[in-house]
Amino acid sequence: MHPNPLLHPSAVPVDYPQVTLENAREAFEHVLTAHRDGIARLIQSQRHLPTWDDLVLAVDGLDAQLMGVLIALSPLVCRGEEWFTLVHQSYGQLLGRFDEKLADTQLQALYQQLADSPHGQSLDAHERATLRWYRDAFMLHGAGLDASAKLTLASLQTRLFALAGQFADNLQLDPTPVTDPSLLVGLPPRVIDELAAQARQAQAPGWLIGTDHTATQTILDQAAHRGLRETVYRRHHQRGVGSAGQLDNGELLLALADARDQRARLLGFADHPSLSLKAKSAGSLDEVLGFLHALAERMQPLMIAHRATVERHAAASGLEPLQPWDRCYVQAQARHAANLLGMEVFREHFPLSNVIDALLTLARRLFGLELLRPAAPLPVWQEGVQAFEVWLDHAHVGYLYLDLVQYPGKQPDLVETRYAHNRRVDAEGLFHPAVALVFSDIAQPPEGIEPLLDHLAMRKLFHEFGHALHHLLVRTTNHVNSNITTLGADGVEVFSKLLERWVWDAPYLAGLSAHYLHGTRLQHAQVAGLLESLRLAELDKAAEDLSLALFDLDLHTSPHDGRSLRARLEAARSRCGYWPLEAYEHPAHSFDHLLGYYDAGYYAYVWSDVHAFDLFSRFQAKGLLDRATGKALHIALLEPGAAQPLHEGLRAFLGREPSADAFLSWHGLAPLGQG
Repeated sequence: MHPNPLLHPSAVPVDYPQVTLENAREAFEHVLTAHRDGIARLIQSQRHLPTWDDLVLAVDGLDAQLMGVLIALSPLVCRGEEWFTLVHQSYGQLLGRFDEKLADTQLQALYQQLADSPHGQSLDAHERATLRWYRDAFMLHGAGLDASAKLTLASLQTRLFALAGQFADNLQLDPTPVTDPSLLVGLPPRVIDELAAQARQAQAPGWLIGTDHTATQTILDQAAHRGLRETVYRRHHQRGVGSAGQLDNGELLLALADARDQRARLLGFADHPSLSLKAKSAGSLDEVLGFLHALAERMQPLMIAHRATVERHAAASGLEPLQPWDRCYVQAQARHAANLLGMEVFREHFPLSNVIDALLTLARRLFGLELLRPAAPLPVWQEGVQAFEVWLDHAHVGYLYLDLVQYPGKQPDLVETRYAHNRRVDAEGLFHPAVALVFSDIAQPPEGIEPLLDHLAMRKLFHEFGHALHHLLVRTTNHVNSNITTLGADGVEVFSKLLERWVWDAPYLAGLSAHYLHGTRLQHAQVAGLLESLRLAELDKAAEDLSLALFDLDLHTSPHDGRSLRARLEAARSRCGYWPLEAYEHPAHSFDHLLGYYDAGYYAYVWSDVHAFDLFSRFQAKGLLDRATGKALHIALLEPGAAQPLHEGLRAFLGREPSADAFLSWHGLAPLGQG
């Protein structure tokens, strides 16, 4: 029998062309059974004298194998419905298996026995950090509950998974059809061609506009036809809004908040945010709310002034009263009227191959990380996916896959990084390299032209590359410490938000620009003018994220106080000066970040952005490609993985307590503590 291509150690790349639906299903069933049986055997064999190698590293191996097969399998959902079903069901089984493992009282006792033993006391700091993580993980998964309470917890977990799945399913809406070409005035020819290609793929006439965020934003930014902008905007806000008699996402979100509250109280917490923050980096609920409220107080007057400016621009353009579907277009037209560099011209100077080369250079110059294309290309799941071997200090430490361009079957708006394997050393001393998969949603270009990136596409790519670098630069040696997701959503986002700052530096961008046809560069002043105009527009995004963060914590702190989702959203928006909510807007109904990991954690985007600005200030002072600064960041923040609390690494790199001043200043806000 041919070896299953998904059942190799991480040092052997998956041979994707050899993966079939049958052997994929067999591989996952095999590792799921191996995990369940392996844990049972360890509980029996380790009950007298648990050791680091035979307990912790053995569990590491079982966890890594199970997670590795699922994540390696996940890109294959592009092959069709059967693959999607397999991956979705497998993911549910994986979550259930890990919940079952961490709720096991006997396993919990073994880890505690090891921690209390002379052997456990002699472990190094990273190993003791792993045992502390397990202590908390067992508690958070109900290992200390009685049998009846464990059944209740398991039922709640099943309910949460089902509710989240239904919420995601409800977001699917058919694209908006367009048959009148006059509606497309203002859109660049390449966008019109992309919409036509989507229609041809769906065997529909004319053009199709998706309801995903990227497609919607393109229309809102560039379509001159106000009616089209309205249609697309209203359609986007219908995602998750059910018809009469259908459970819509507003009700599902309330049910999710209720189930999470029940779970938190069952585990001994006052509310879900207190449970959620236990596994994050920002501190207590009071500390996080204090941070958000102080930021909102500064942002509110500036955002109100910004809204007035946009309304004046709209009035001058005859767009009264200003509607939500006008805001982005009005700001884009103001940039055009100021004779600034246009985004279409900008993107012509940033072909994807050049941007990838710039990222590889950044990794090498700052961290000594070499990402090399092997002489014999690694097998991939789709033509166009790029695969790299990762080397650090002349040692092979991992693999990186970049799936950056849209293709048929690929999910719209798929912008994320997945960690198939964490760097670790097993009980036999064998090194297992890290594996990261980066996804983005760059539009498929016309045949013969390589993909070109606008500023938003570059920000997305640098952000996700930051996640991958964080994962690959960890130097801890066990599965838990090398799992950066255990830092929590806030800890995970800091480094990716930091990488975005390079894309906001005009000299850096001008230096790597090169026209895709003739190689000419943009002038520093051209880029600086565009970035300044985009910076002003970023205030909208910062206020939106802050309002959603406040809404998220409000909902999960007091889900039963009788207030509606709309009332909570309106209060959060008012607090930070964001645009008032219109009757036809339903942002909570498509707020899919709250389906998992970012629930009671959406604040992570704001919190991490503030810290990223602070970290970047040191690079601004020393040089954006300064090796010594990169090395200092690597040692202080990245090498320790999850073995060190994030705040310790921040202080070590900055040489002081973190500050919000750089973030506030960039947005035109006064430092905290100043009137």
